[in-house]
Amino acid sequence: MLRHLIIRFTVLFAVTILSVSSFGTANAAQDMATAWTDEDFASVRLISAQTRTNGSDTLRLGLEFELQPDWKIYWRSAGDAGFPPQLDWTGSENIGDATILWPAPHRFSIFGLETFGYKNQIILPIDVAIPNPDQPVSVRLNVDYLVCSDICIPASANFNLDIPATAADSSASVASNQAHQIEKFVSRVPLRGTDLPISVNSITAHSGSEQPVLRLGISGLTDADVSVDDILIESDLRAGFGMPTAVSPPAGSSSGLSYFELPVFGLADGQSLDQAALTVTVIAGPLSVEQPVTVGTSTPSAQAGLSSADTTSIWLIAIFALLGGLILNVMPCVLPVLSIKVMSVINMRAEDTKHVRSGFLASAAGIITSFWLIAAALVAIKLAGGSIGWGIQFQQPLFLTVMTIILAVFALNMWGLFEISGPSELGNVANDAITDQQSRGRHLSSHFLTGMFATLLATPCSAPFLGTAIGFALAGSLFDIFLIFTLLGVGLALPYLAIAIRPGVARLLPKPGRWMNVVKIVLGLALIGTAIWLLGILSVQIGSGGAIAVGGGLVAGSLFVWARSRTEKLRPRFAFTALAVTGFLVALFAPGFAKPPQQATVARSNGQLEWQAFAPDTISALIANGKTVLVDVTAEWCVTCQVNKKLVLETSEVARALGADNVVLMQADWTRPDQEIADYLASYGRFGIPFNAVFGPDATDGILLSELLSVDAVLDALQKAGAGAGAGAGDGAKIAKGGA
Repeated sequence: MLRHLIIRFTVLFAVTILSVSSFGTANAAQDMATAWTDEDFASVRLISAQTRTNGSDTLRLGLEFELQPDWKIYWRSAGDAGFPPQLDWTGSENIGDATILWPAPHRFSIFGLETFGYKNQIILPIDVAIPNPDQPVSVRLNVDYLVCSDICIPASANFNLDIPATAADSSASVASNQAHQIEKFVSRVPLRGTDLPISVNSITAHSGSEQPVLRLGISGLTDADVSVDDILIESDLRAGFGMPTAVSPPAGSSSGLSYFELPVFGLADGQSLDQAALTVTVIAGPLSVEQPVTVGTSTPSAQAGLSSADTTSIWLIAIFALLGGLILNVMPCVLPVLSIKVMSVINMRAEDTKHVRSGFLASAAGIITSFWLIAAALVAIKLAGGSIGWGIQFQQPLFLTVMTIILAVFALNMWGLFEISGPSELGNVANDAITDQQSRGRHLSSHFLTGMFATLLATPCSAPFLGTAIGFALAGSLFDIFLIFTLLGVGLALPYLAIAIRPGVARLLPKPGRWMNVVKIVLGLALIGTAIWLLGILSVQIGSGGAIAVGGGLVAGSLFVWARSRTEKLRPRFAFTALAVTGFLVALFAPGFAKPPQQATVARSNGQLEWQAFAPDTISALIANGKTVLVDVTAEWCVTCQVNKKLVLETSEVARALGADNVVLMQADWTRPDQEIADYLASYGRFGIPFNAVFGPDATDGILLSELLSVDAVLDALQKAGAGAGAGAGDGAKIAKGGA
């Protein structure tokens, strides 16, 4: 990890030996420096590390300042005031692009202003391109700079320095007497690139108690045996960043990381730190590094230097992703599609092994492809600066409407009210899956689309392991997102892959018969029940009037489909078909004309529980008053959230505990998009729901609960967080409070 330091020490040692060996000899290194330009507060001169160009295409110069006590000049990003030295090369010959190598600066805090710069002695190394290496260089440099103490004074200086192409004495040293001094300050320039000894592993924005904060996870400090002195943030935002403060690692964070928070000042209205491009400079004793990062992501350079512990955590997250995807198969969201697949298995009973295997492989491929499409959509939203999360497509009325229509079509097709010919038609997704007379494996696309549909219906559900894997993926790099979502897809597809490996399982099922008609009616009702559930979610999104319009269009369309099936005459069938299509089109376009209801911002009653509106900024004050706070982030479309409420939170034992005078219930409804809720979840590394956390006098940083709640877990968290419990201080379930 200290390779960069060793390289720098070697360079300095070599330059020192070169300077010492040539000192006092006839061929001693020459002075390559201009005269000092003196002011009352500073002296400045231009020096060169080379006595001649010697065929090199680069010349290293140095702008040396000697500052009087209490006076300073500024870094490239001056901070709240000031400006850095400005260089004008007009009149120079054989000079190309010039780059200042900025040594790590000091922070100066005065009267609430944060500025960055240098005091005492500083040399700004400058690398200058030489267009014609065989020709001499003529430097004509004008420098404008600002030097400050109690007052600020602008100053300027002009320098002329000529560097020959070759020396009169060919044995003379190429390195000048100033080379060693310049290299001393080059060694203080922050390291860049990959494989850094320390690196910013993650950076996220949070809502602090008084102003927003940035939280950074930094790796390598222990191995490099250094501690952070300062963290400097550069951005295009009109905002300032305060001194870093070390904070406790959040739950589930990678081992070996140190976490710091920086307050953010003056962020303009409408500006967001989410997905903001920043340059972070970490100064840790003699070591400093500079990295470009994006808020809300892990940096590529950090991923390149993962420790073995971090690698282990990635493998653990991969296992979580597989298990989370597998568990989704038994969640209620997927049951409607599983019902279709059950009929498919029954019909495949008589088919040969090849057809059974190909059908289930196609379904597995549809599942995995669907997860890839979701990952790609989330990446696109993330790069565009939007909020991302598991199941957030259920916040979109158009998605809900389309899914409701598809479910209705599946049910009608299941009941045999219509049959659409042509493998590309949507009806074949259901028809090909449940008829054994016509499919016989001819339309693998139907099995593929069934797998995709299963994935879409699985997204409102959360499960053990799933939240951890999703949180890791969405807070990480683009590679992390695609890796974890691929493994989630493989996990959900495992039962299909298992049957594809052992297709003989299909022959263990009962033979097809009349009993299947009853099963089709029941399964069709299950699909209609799911459609009604989606309409309930849609009513929250677009209002009850809009949802009724969608439902009315579906009912009308379905009735005309039924009427069409009752006649054999061509004209009535054509008319009923046109009317059915019209009904479905009304359902499709109705949300566009609906007026969304106002988002609820007041406290509300839910059964035995009284919930307050979501206000995370008030949690600290409530805890200070001796209150215990349960935060519940939920949504109408989140099936797991509703299960948690019915089976845990609203049970008599838990409800009594939650109804105590010192317990405050705070609920955030994420049925519709809400940036504050999305930021709050991201502050804990979570991008999906359910989310439940308990805060209290003995758990000010909060206790994060599992996605699937249990009575014992909730009561235990309340006891640990409550006044006088005292048991939660060192509990492994404690987490950083993030936005609370």
